[in-house]
Amino acid sequence: MALPYKRNEVKERVRATWKGACNVTLPSFTLRFDALNERAITHDIRRGAEMGFWGTLVASESGTTFREYCQFMEIAAAAAPKGFALVTHLSFDTAEEMLEAARLAEKLGFEGALTSYPPSFRPKSASEIVSCTREIADATDLALILFGVTTWGFKTLHPSAFPPDALVEMARFPTAASIKYEANPPGMIAGLADILRRCKNDVIIQCPLEHYAPGLVEWYAMPFMGTSAYDSFGDRVPKWFRMLHEGKWDEGMKLYWSYQPAREAKGAFHASFAGANLIHRVGWKYLSWLHGYSGGLLRMPQMRLAPHQMRQLRMGLANSGYDLPANDDGFYEGRFPAESDPVLAKRAAAE
Repeated sequence: MALPYKRNEVKERVRATWKGACNVTLPSFTLRFDALNERAITHDIRRGAEMGFWGTLVASESGTTFREYCQFMEIAAAAAPKGFALVTHLSFDTAEEMLEAARLAEKLGFEGALTSYPPSFRPKSASEIVSCTREIADATDLALILFGVTTWGFKTLHPSAFPPDALVEMARFPTAASIKYEANPPGMIAGLADILRRCKNDVIIQCPLEHYAPGLVEWYAMPFMGTSAYDSFGDRVPKWFRMLHEGKWDEGMKLYWSYQPAREAKGAFHASFAGANLIHRVGWKYLSWLHGYSGGLLRMPQMRLAPHQMRQLRMGLANSGYDLPANDDGFYEGRFPAESDPVLAKRAAAE
């Protein structure tokens, strides 16, 4: 399988086909944590497609080695149904690893890539951010989701935490597809409005925070959002997002409000690790397990999920009318526990 478009076709393709919500798929491991759990990953990719997501981010930053992440992409590509888009996550220690992952994603027929910046990257100016991102854009034909977020530590360069001028210049890259905007808290909407004004003709401008989406759909018909763990709320996010675009606002907003207790519980959970500059991916894994995903723990080091946090998240979902497993016992091993995968373990050890 090859990249399903050419470099000069990115912007036209994105406008025509990037419509919907892109969730996140986390890796699953064997019980010994010595290899990936192929069956569990396959299940989760297909579960996302069943729920109606446009596609999924194949997430790094989740306990895999770099070589295991490459295996993760290969498993995802083999499992993805036709029409279900895959996005690679270019978050690694070095630019060399980012480029290697991008090249593999191209070969596997991925749809796009979420940009990132290594912790060692400490730019002194907005132009250095542009130059760093251009190196990736010049080296791969993948459609890029440019990620403007506070996580990178760029606030010394601009009060919004991501220099708008950098985003404006990067949006003009031939392969720039979308700006995923999460900068300028607490005035995120103000920053989003400015970026929309300046970049709307170059890329899809979107905020991945689903609770803002109705306003953004009404405001400027935002066609696409992601990446984020929308599967925390089952299949309701892609359903109401589609309804709004079909003009079924009353029905769509009824569904939007139907899981407000779950939304509030997840919001409180996220607030508990504010400032960590790291997502509590075990918490995301637990929420997805409650909706039929594989579950199971991630390889350490990860933030630990405490029993009281699980109770609060579960209560939010229960109060939103979701049908949940009777208890949490099955989460830790996952739905498809495997002692070891000798093939994957051997490959991981060799690489």
